[in-house]
Amino acid sequence: MNNLITIFMNYKINRLVAYAKFMTENQDDFIQSVFHEYFQTYVDNYYYHVFHTIDDDEEYSIDNLKKELKGIMEEMLYDYRSYELLVSNEEYKEHCQKIRDLNPICFEIIKIDSLSFDSKEDVSEKINAFLDENEILNKLVKDRRNKLISLVRETYQNSLKLLNYEDNYYQIEEYKFEGKEDKVFYKLIPSIKALDVYRTTTIYKVYQHKDLSRLKIRCLIQKVSFFLLKSVLEKKKIPLIFIEFPDSVIHRGKIDDEIFDLIDNPLFRRYVIICVSFPTYQAQEGAFVEDYHFACIQDFSHISDVYQKTDSIRQEGVFRYLVVSDCKYTNREYFLGYHSDSMEVLVFEEE
Repeated sequence: MNNLITIFMNYKINRLVAYAKFMTENQDDFIQSVFHEYFQTYVDNYYYHVFHTIDDDEEYSIDNLKKELKGIMEEMLYDYRSYELLVSNEEYKEHCQKIRDLNPICFEIIKIDSLSFDSKEDVSEKINAFLDENEILNKLVKDRRNKLISLVRETYQNSLKLLNYEDNYYQIEEYKFEGKEDKVFYKLIPSIKALDVYRTTTIYKVYQHKDLSRLKIRCLIQKVSFFLLKSVLEKKKIPLIFIEFPDSVIHRGKIDDEIFDLIDNPLFRRYVIICVSFPTYQAQEGAFVEDYHFACIQDFSHISDVYQKTDSIRQEGVFRYLVVSDCKYTNREYFLGYHSDSMEVLVFEEE
């Protein structure tokens, strides 16, 4: 099972490279690597909010992207200095000039990705209008507009297939926190619509089996990744998403390699909070040095001193959030009123 977000973003980069190769009529490996570097920078900036040459606190904007592309250009020129004695002087100067010349071209090609289409027929009208107003790309494309339209239409149709994908077997159940509209807790449940009561009961019993915990968390991660990807592509606001990791995927002081590969992505790191039990944290402390956001999820319903327990979790300094999975009603107000600069307590809404 692969990292869905990374796969799609790589596809998006490769499509931009395809546009660039077509427009410049250049299939050279070096030129392709330059295209890839510029478009990777765009994806990092726009989709991941990751910046390489400007302050990480900056937000994406056209001006900041232009600064980033210029910074990446300077880095490529600096790194290419090591080839000065390995290639001819003519080739060295030519490649350096190509790095500079392709910067404004890539900046204009990136704008195609921001175009929105209502249908595959709409692609032709939008691309023609775009080229009419874009002097740089219009000169490159010349009378070959139909080919570019075909390339963009192919990208649009493939992206549409992803956005329209539906899973009829599993679905996400959303739980809200009291007074926290920007945070949600996601849980995976079977999606059973056409089965009779007996079959439904049987499937739920099998679904609860502990041996399925790894399968369920993989499915949940993919569902969350799909939600993140779709939300970003449709430019929708994304809440902080809390999901619980079972003990079985954290062992020997690290997150299971297969699970780690699924979540190893800047978009996942930005929006997803990984919840674990306090005993799991104590047994596997080495796993919590990774660059992710962690929350402790705790059932307080059978704990006599909730104040001491809460404080001991906070003092670990690892958890930005404490998710109260259950508690006595008399302790609910304590958790709702809890305040700390280092840890936020979240309580589920009453059903």
